[in-house]
Amino acid sequence: MLSFFRRSRQSTRLELPSRLDKEVRDEIRFYLEMRVRELEAEGMEAEQAWANALEAFGNPDEIVEETKLEREGRRSNRGGVELVFRILQDLSFAIRTLRKNPMSTIAALVSLGLGVGANAAVFSVISSLLVQPLNVADPNGLVAVYTSWVGSSRHGNTSYPDYLAYKEQNDVFSGLAAFQIAPMAVRGDGESRLVWGQVVSWDYFSVLGVEPVLGRAFVPEEDETLGTFPVAMMSFDTWQNQLASDPEILGKTVRINDSPFTIIGVAPSGFVGLMPVVEAALWVPLAMVGEALPFTPNITSHFDPWLQLVGRLRDGVSASDAQVAVDVLAANLKTEHPATYPNKGIVVGELDALRMTNPEQTNGARRLLTMLFAIVIFVLLVACFNVANLQLAKAAGRRREIALRYSLGASRGRIVRQLLVESMLLAVLAAGLGLVIAVFAIDIVQILQPRIDIPLAIPISLDLRVLGFTLVLAVFSGIVFGLVPALQVMRPGQSKALKDQGHSLSQAHGNMRLQSSLVVVQVAISVLLLAGAGLFIRSLRNTLEIDPGFDLRNGVVVSVNLGYGQYDEAEGRELQQRLLDRVRMMPGVESAAHAAFMPLGVSHGHHSVFVDGYEPSPDESITVKRNMVTSEYFQTMGIRVLRGRAIDERDTEDTQPVAMVNETMARRFWPDSDPIGRTVRADLGIAYTVVGIIEDGKYGALLETPESYLVLPTAQAEYVERTNIVVKALGDGRALALQLASEARDVAPDLLPPTAMTIPEYLDYSLGDARGPAIMVGTFGLLAFVLASIGLYGVMSYGVSQRTREFGVRLALGATTAGVAGMVLRKGLLTTLIGIGVGVTLALVGVRALSGSLYGVSFVDPIVFTLVPVVFLLVGQLASYIPARRASKADPVVVLRAE
Repeated sequence: MLSFFRRSRQSTRLELPSRLDKEVRDEIRFYLEMRVRELEAEGMEAEQAWANALEAFGNPDEIVEETKLEREGRRSNRGGVELVFRILQDLSFAIRTLRKNPMSTIAALVSLGLGVGANAAVFSVISSLLVQPLNVADPNGLVAVYTSWVGSSRHGNTSYPDYLAYKEQNDVFSGLAAFQIAPMAVRGDGESRLVWGQVVSWDYFSVLGVEPVLGRAFVPEEDETLGTFPVAMMSFDTWQNQLASDPEILGKTVRINDSPFTIIGVAPSGFVGLMPVVEAALWVPLAMVGEALPFTPNITSHFDPWLQLVGRLRDGVSASDAQVAVDVLAANLKTEHPATYPNKGIVVGELDALRMTNPEQTNGARRLLTMLFAIVIFVLLVACFNVANLQLAKAAGRRREIALRYSLGASRGRIVRQLLVESMLLAVLAAGLGLVIAVFAIDIVQILQPRIDIPLAIPISLDLRVLGFTLVLAVFSGIVFGLVPALQVMRPGQSKALKDQGHSLSQAHGNMRLQSSLVVVQVAISVLLLAGAGLFIRSLRNTLEIDPGFDLRNGVVVSVNLGYGQYDEAEGRELQQRLLDRVRMMPGVESAAHAAFMPLGVSHGHHSVFVDGYEPSPDESITVKRNMVTSEYFQTMGIRVLRGRAIDERDTEDTQPVAMVNETMARRFWPDSDPIGRTVRADLGIAYTVVGIIEDGKYGALLETPESYLVLPTAQAEYVERTNIVVKALGDGRALALQLASEARDVAPDLLPPTAMTIPEYLDYSLGDARGPAIMVGTFGLLAFVLASIGLYGVMSYGVSQRTREFGVRLALGATTAGVAGMVLRKGLLTTLIGIGVGVTLALVGVRALSGSLYGVSFVDPIVFTLVPVVFLLVGQLASYIPARRASKADPVVVLRAE
């Protein structure tokens, strides 16, 4: 390009190609000489200043040729082919322009890439978990069916006898299937491994409209008699990845929980059940529940709800029609069997509510993801405004070039199109970077899943929906940050720029006002997001300070599951006791105990009880949480016994059954009398005598309201295959956890690897639901804050570069360096204050929607709404300080010489 301009080292005379008009050559010479003066005033060497000015301007022959093509194209009106050709020219020019400004291009790509990447990642989660259609036939004809308990859960599971009654006595479902998911130990030719499996009614696949790709589904005979037909279906993924698509799989045997099962079919590709996060590998008939599940539900009891139901509506029947019909069915069952169906109802719900295992979990995930999606859209807007500022600064620097194109005959539309093509190219490149960022973000989501025996199959991927969404975001972003500088070209008087000595003062001030306005919006959005993040973090801190109901700080929890078929009840009880005795004798163990369920655990026992002398109200459900523990449990956990005695070695299977209750249960059932010595009937009608009262605790979540809690001795209660050994440690808990896991394998060599955690690790896992939203909202709020800070610095730096002459003149006339720096700092302070004011106003309005998700924090929390503005003020002044310092060092001699 420099071959078009020849300049001697001793002369400032320019020699331009003679084929250019004299007026055009004069305009180009005037523009370049003024640009060189600007660069020399900023301290650049003459030769480098000329090289930069020439490269930034471009090839004048190309400008004339493009203008000629533009005029000929308007005259010839050759339509689409000419338009495509011009766009390709614009694209080529855009590529060169981006390469000429590498730092600006990188800053824009990173800013926009982060915004697009955050959106693509969140949308991937939403699409995979909540939007992607389930791989079943006619999903609109399917509904979830629940058993509700008055005064308790509206979306509860259903007992097996109740399922049979609903199935046989309804006239609105063409089919009603039952299923339950659980971990299964599966062994083929190698070692056992844990997978998610399901026990299902024989018609599960036919109700869903799912046809096997190999073999067949279950038939009615295989679901009639318990333990008679050990058959199983396998998922396509398991068949393909674990068995290399073995064509001879049908008829082969696998061992599930140490029982042999014959494979009779393979499910179609993509079908994993109705819960995408729990990807089923195997299905077995309900009649094989005893062999297939690692726990033993009471299949004959109306009060042991363990099944989930899905129904297919008959033709012409809507979900509302079905609800009316099952309401009548529930009323009839209650009338005919008042003792069996007290306070029960039947609820018809959407099939999608089962995606996250139950409606409560699904709705919670939907609320959280909706909030996150709104947040990342705001982050994208901040990034777009950041890039718009960068593009506006570049457009202002190219004003004379644009003016020359305009004076040579190029239309405003032509110039606007060129700027938009450049912006769109930048947006598409940022979209590619955003997809890479989204991939890493999705990997992080996979890593952060809870520590459970079988990892959740979080099916998050960048599918066509995500790619399409990202493309739309790129186009939207390109329009947003490309339209702002392009609109500046539409202003009249473009040709005057060639005769201005530098940018006109009014033009510079106009650009600064627009850029400052964009930064105000950035700061306002960032204040809104950071205030929300602050409230969540404050809420999390308050949540973590809640007393969990036990005082065990240096301890270990080891989960041991004997329910995978290796041991019957007698062997399991003996093995659990032998393992506990070995643990109590280990060095570093102060005390140890068994507990069927741990406080704040993933699951907890529930049971319907009958309290002698207590008459429940018509709408009251007498369901309580319960636990089964050994002696020393309360001592080990640090749970206070308020009255009476704790469960101890006296409470064996041969002695009078005893129980302990918490304060809430004591107040509920014996408000005016002493609970000690009273009787509670539970566990198949066994009468337990209350011998002690313990303090209330947190059993499912820190934010739960106090619940009735019943504790039974392990020796006197029903056998539970999975138990937890909880240990109070004297020394290093982590080292002891590894020893305990090894000890469990020594006592039971066939045992699957147990899960061992220190108490801090256990609490960290248990409180994941509370930490997750705060961490994610805080991360996105911090990202917006960083982008807004960069935007503020960019605007202040650009403003200083535009006012270099002004500052030099002021210093020459006697202004102090502190005074000049103060001018810049005051400008930055004003911009920041306006943005903070707008942001605080938005936050006070917007965070009201979060009030239901906050604990112990007002939506006008004074700490958050003081700290956030102060942080922004400090960062705003820091972002203004560097440009202010540069402005104060302008050399008036150099500036005036350039003038």
